[in-house]
Amino acid sequence: MQPLPTGLLTLLLAWCLPAVHANYFIIQQPTAGTQWQNGAANLVTWTKGVGDGVDGVDIEMSRLSMDGLIFVAKDAPTKPGALNIFLQDIPPADDYYLLFLNSTSGNMFATSTKFSIGSQANTSATTDSSVATVTVSGSPNPTAVFATTFPPNANGVLAPGWRALDGTFPQLLALLGTLVMCVLGGALTLL
Repeated sequence: MQPLPTGLLTLLLAWCLPAVHANYFIIQQPTAGTQWQNGAANLVTWTKGVGDGVDGVDIEMSRLSMDGLIFVAKDAPTKPGALNIFLQDIPPADDYYLLFLNSTSGNMFATSTKFSIGSQANTSATTDSSVATVTVSGSPNPTAVFATTFPPNANGVLAPGWRALDGTFPQLLALLGTLVMCVLGGALTLL
């Protein structure tokens, strides 16, 4: 007996794989050359891929010339794609970066371009009153806790049980597809 034709095997495997989603995460604001100010709220904006399963991120601020992080927000919702960060007594410098990550698994989603923080409040700071505002203060400290912790979110984790769906592919169908492929593989091995 001859093995399955390559085209048929490709079709079966393509049918069994879940749909591919766009995986991107881009921090739009702050951009290079942006200067945030102490004593003012500063807007962070981003866009991300649809259907990537990332519902929340941990936001940290890092300084290139110093060890340590400023923990801004844990589990910040990725929709609507914006957050105001109010700065108090952050050391002025021109080597800050924002990091968007999942601190539990260590996945880095995005890094902003380098921006600076000034010492005086600027009246032209851009904010969005429809999104949450997080207040951070002090210098980078790796032993500090997050300034704000948002309520937990699923972050792509499905509810247990047969009723859980990831939007396009039921778990039961995935299990049945796996069993069929195992039986088919076993049958081909014996022949």
